[in-house]
Amino acid sequence: MEANKQAFKKTEPLSVVVERLKAMTGESSNNAEFAITETRAVPNEFLLQYPRGAYTSARTVNRTAIMDLQGHINRTCDSLKLMKFKNSGSLPVEGNKGESNNVSEENIEETEPNYVTREMVAYRNPEVFKELVIPLLKIGLTKYFEIEEETTWHIKGVSEVKITLIVCYSFKESRPILAAHFTPLHAPSSSKCRVEIYGEPRKLAEVKDSQWIRDRKDLEVSMRPGFNEILLSDSNTHNIYEGLSSNFFVVTYNPDTRLPIVITAPLHSVLEGTIRKIVIMICERDEIDLKFWFPNIDDVVQWEGAFITSTSRLVLPIELVHFRDGRPPIKIPTDNKVVEHIKKEVEKEILNRAYPIM
Repeated sequence: MEANKQAFKKTEPLSVVVERLKAMTGESSNNAEFAITETRAVPNEFLLQYPRGAYTSARTVNRTAIMDLQGHINRTCDSLKLMKFKNSGSLPVEGNKGESNNVSEENIEETEPNYVTREMVAYRNPEVFKELVIPLLKIGLTKYFEIEEETTWHIKGVSEVKITLIVCYSFKESRPILAAHFTPLHAPSSSKCRVEIYGEPRKLAEVKDSQWIRDRKDLEVSMRPGFNEILLSDSNTHNIYEGLSSNFFVVTYNPDTRLPIVITAPLHSVLEGTIRKIVIMICERDEIDLKFWFPNIDDVVQWEGAFITSTSRLVLPIELVHFRDGRPPIKIPTDNKVVEHIKKEVEKEILNRAYPIM
């Protein structure tokens, strides 16, 4: 088993991790020190090496810019404002450098130590945080492109880069941690996807919390071969919230006017991804009727189209929905004009929201 695991690890692309080293107090971002390492760890493994914290996953545009950098910064700062870092003394979580799990859903409202709050001020302020992140991104991309030139794994000068960033507080090291992981962005292998509906909605949906990586592991392992995502639903109401790593949309039609309606979960009930925000903007701009309603399992036969959104997948139409309660799978039309319009407009919009880094 261990031999197979090691063999698999050798097939993973060589990636880059950059970690900011110096404390923030009184420090100019231009004088920061960074630790740069090469790794074959995938993004989830990277996140689990650190204490629990706020994270985000971004992508490059034309390799030299970051799509919606300000959106990623704002979301990370918002998550950090909701999280309270407290040295709770709970048992260590596997893979997090042997530290105690420093925040939980049960104690998220508890008071964090004053010294931690002072040290986290820079990370909870979008303007200051941006100044801390940009140098790290430049260093990480520069090193990533150097590795790309030296290895045979990469398609040199072509593939976009996936960037996973985490901010947390280490009680073991008595300092905040800001780190980022740079690896090839794996685009979907197909223009369509298949999803399962299974699992309950996660708690604290507005917080991009790395604990979710641990919590969803069993669900990911249980996914049927050939399927791309699991949609979380309430077992009592049958309302559908979001995917394990995506947002979810349905297209149906008004029975009276036959005009299209795009439906997605209400604000604050799910984590609002950067692509979801763009889809909402497109619907409002192009006067597509958008309803913040929960799509419901019992209405699936009425769906004229459905899709998931994420940083790597952008807009990915759903062709098949599978259930684990015994009901037969449902095919979803994938030639819906509204879905196609939104997909094309999102691809245009990521160019408009590209923030130059290199």
